[in-house]
Amino acid sequence: MDLRVLAGDPANPDLGADVTVSVGRDDLDGYAVPFVRVTKGEVRRILVGHARTDGHHIDVVARAAWSENGGWHRESWPGDDLSELLKHPAHPIPDDGTRVEVVSKAIAEGSRNTVADLRGLRYEMERQVADLLAQRRNTALRMVMAQLVELSIAFSRARDQARETLREVRIPGVVRHCEAMDVELGDEVTRLQSLLSSVSTFAVAQEGEAQQRFNMLAAAAAAGLGLPALILSLYGADAYLPFTWDKAWRALGPIAFALTLAAGIILRRMPGRTTSKHYLAALGLIAGLIGVLLIAGFLAPG
Repeated sequence: MDLRVLAGDPANPDLGADVTVSVGRDDLDGYAVPFVRVTKGEVRRILVGHARTDGHHIDVVARAAWSENGGWHRESWPGDDLSELLKHPAHPIPDDGTRVEVVSKAIAEGSRNTVADLRGLRYEMERQVADLLAQRRNTALRMVMAQLVELSIAFSRARDQARETLREVRIPGVVRHCEAMDVELGDEVTRLQSLLSSVSTFAVAQEGEAQQRFNMLAAAAAAGLGLPALILSLYGADAYLPFTWDKAWRALGPIAFALTLAAGIILRRMPGRTTSKHYLAALGLIAGLIGVLLIAGFLAPG
């Protein structure tokens, strides 16, 4: 397809070049420079590959693509929105022998500028991790870790593309941008891996907290079953059965008090943040147990 690329927005007649753009052919003999872009729109994508140009043709090869739909994951790229991806940065393109170098430099510069967008994605993941730690969102821990791994792979692939260009291309402008990409993406990969390590540590701590919470709930269940039996064994139940309304509150009052005290202590010592829902659930369980005992007492044979 024929496009006017690197023309800025709005287009300036003195900027850009009319070239033929193709996707995936990879049959040009021109320079291969990094092609790293983050698409905008309803579903964002990370594209990592290279572009070759002879000054009049540009061929883009996306070696890998990641979609944000349902969490960052690898998927194919149909090659849409290519004109928007090649529109910036705007450069005056000469018609002399330096045309190839200028177009190559512009594409490489656009890839370097995309590092800022990638850094923004890393900031978003850090925000998700912060929300997860503060329990402000019910984000699945495995999903966050999977997205961190996918972004780390994408950033590493982009860095490898810049390094590969450094080994093959000697255009000063392209070399300068690729060197900057190598350094900046190296920092981003290091920070992502550090963040992933922190999340992994949190996952281990969360598993231990879940085990402790289970032990506390098991203790609560044991108290719920043992305390009524202990109290009834102290003063006997024969004198109270079958229940009448006068006998019921005297028999079940100590049991309800003991269960409420035990539940309060357990909820106060339970790891994590205890909310009103936990207290309501505990009161509901106590009320249910007292109700069962009350019905059993009324139905007991005389």
